[in-house]
Amino acid sequence: MSIPPEALQKVLQEIEMRVMQAQLELTTVRQQIAQKQRDVRLTDLTMKELKDIPASVGVWEGVGKMFLNVPITTHMARLEVEKRESEDQLEALSKKLNYLETTYKNAKRNIDDILGRPQ
Repeated sequence: MSIPPEALQKVLQEIEMRVMQAQLELTTVRQQIAQKQRDVRLTDLTMKELKDIPASVGVWEGVGKMFLNVPITTHMARLEVEKRESEDQLEALSKKLNYLETTYKNAKRNIDDILGRPQ
């Protein structure tokens, strides 16, 4: 049984759209992963620097257009929470990246199968 050329072309266009959408999403997710990795490294460096400061010293924390003097332990706890959140987001983004890469490969394979290209 043969597929009419119009139907084949429509299916091919839909798959090509999926490939293009997956490429765009892959680029976005990779950029988001890079940003989250930078955030985690920055938090680690900040915490490393703050560990050398005595606990009795306060630090200035930016709040909008003003600064508040907070105990260093409070600030370190907030940094830990931020780091954990960034790592959780990084893990979710990695899963999304894996899914998108699989989707992209499957769509490319489908296009090759339709066009009869060797894989």
